[in-house]
Amino acid sequence: MAENINPRSSLLALPTAPTRRPWLVIFVDPGPAEPGAALRNRILLRLLKRLRPGFRHVLAISPEGQDNSWLVVNPGSDMLAVGILNSSTVMADLRHAVILGRAHFVTVTATRPPAWRFRGLFTCVAAIAHLTGTPAGPFCTPWRFYQHLRAAPKSSA
Repeated sequence: MAENINPRSSLLALPTAPTRRPWLVIFVDPGPAEPGAALRNRILLRLLKRLRPGFRHVLAISPEGQDNSWLVVNPGSDMLAVGILNSSTVMADLRHAVILGRAHFVTVTATRPPAWRFRGLFTCVAAIAHLTGTPAGPFCTPWRFYQHLRAAPKSSA
């Protein structure tokens, strides 16, 4: 599934993921702070409460192979988690969360942007916008990103 890298856009000539990869961009709220959570995490969760409910975090998943595997990209406040999830219930679980109003998603086909884009702070929105090649302002909230993706022409979102 790898593509050859464009030598003008990378320091290393390594293969990259396909640029036309389908992604489910998922919008959710983070869970409550765990008991004994670091002060930094408690403050961050308090700041996130100012954002629109249901749109306080964004992550993305993409089908990987033929055996119910999903590539998961979850940008957190302290790290970027990337991994493979092997589960046959991902879509059923996502549908259930949407029905309960706990999640929203938009299907996006990743594209390579025509030019370099300034992404601003390392936020979940900036990371997922960069991953999918979709436009987002440097200080875009998850709700605004969701609106932008929903309004995009159906050929790309």
